[in-house]
Amino acid sequence: MAGPIVDGAATAQEFPERPIEVIVPFKPGGRTDVIARLVAEKIQEDGLLSQPLVVVNVDGGAGASAVARMQGNDADGHTIMHWQHQALIAMAMDLGNFTLDDFRSIGYSGGGSPVWAVAADSEYDKLEEVIEALKAEPRSLVEAVGIGSIPHFVGAQLAKEAGFETRYVTANSGADRLRMVLGDNAQIALFAASEYLAQAEELKPLVYFGEERLEALPDVPTAVELGYDVTWANPNWWLAPAGTSDEAVEAIGAAIEQAIQDPEIVEYFESNALEAYWVPGDEADADAAEQLERLEGIAATIQ
Repeated sequence: MAGPIVDGAATAQEFPERPIEVIVPFKPGGRTDVIARLVAEKIQEDGLLSQPLVVVNVDGGAGASAVARMQGNDADGHTIMHWQHQALIAMAMDLGNFTLDDFRSIGYSGGGSPVWAVAADSEYDKLEEVIEALKAEPRSLVEAVGIGSIPHFVGAQLAKEAGFETRYVTANSGADRLRMVLGDNAQIALFAASEYLAQAEELKPLVYFGEERLEALPDVPTAVELGYDVTWANPNWWLAPAGTSDEAVEAIGAAIEQAIQDPEIVEYFESNALEAYWVPGDEADADAAEQLERLEGIAATIQ
């Protein structure tokens, strides 16, 4: 018996055809992981995609292990990554076998900027006082950083822009940096705004690295305000493999953009001194390329 004639296009499944794996190149529990899981939860709850997002943590190798897992799958939109601009630092320092050409941005879903701070009882009250001291006596103040980390690169950008030089002591986490500063083993360190706010009684903020002042820190000037062209937003960066179709990128991006408007996610961002916003893929690609060029210039001076 002859069956009904059906247009072949109508029988094709729309994207996504199966669950989407979201690779997070960190251990569970950090900001990047938490936001990926919140977004995945809201997308499923609100039916923003026909298939769920499944978060998989792949730590190690400065992100190289996570990228290898992504590249081991087809570029069909069913395997993506949730990262941030630590990826650009890894590229600038050649820490992994990957470049911007291996990715296509889905978009940025918000982010946050850090604070450069000293101990609350420090003799320094303003950034200019620190800069003057370091210009008068280079390397006279110790900065707590993890080599090749965001604190390292943000501080190095400011040092290059303002023309000073600190001396480094290794501190690979916010807790380590806080311990170093409070123990007077370092005079300066970079902290996420939420880290600073949690320890505000013990620290004194000198400068904020956002484009504009943070509402929670209205008295802390930005580096740009002070005449230094240094910003760091560290956005939540959603990435697909190069070659992923427009259809897949647009579908995932639209779902994430809607999800981050959920009151629960907005509250998480605000309570952690972060901002929820959406930057579409093409704009995110252009911004990442510009940031990478700047970071490569910094990497050349510190390697």
